[in-house]
Amino acid sequence: MSPTKKHHDSQRQQLVRDSVVGFVGFFAFLSVVQAVINVLRPEPLVWPALLALVMVILFVVVYRITRPGRRG
Repeated sequence: MSPTKKHHDSQRQQLVRDSVVGFVGFFAFLSVVQAVINVLRPEPLVWPALLALVMVILFVVVYRITRPGRRG
């Protein structure tokens, strides 16, 4: 395999990782906004806060796995 192809493959893998982090981060942000709006309602529900918690934890895990400089 040529060095150029290896570079393109690693660049493609990094773009896929960045896309996954962005996707999860976007929905984590939306779930946090939904949870905050829910808290301001007269009778808040529990599930938006739980969804926000799960999404934020998932985002942190995905970010830590895919951050630059990590070997493995």
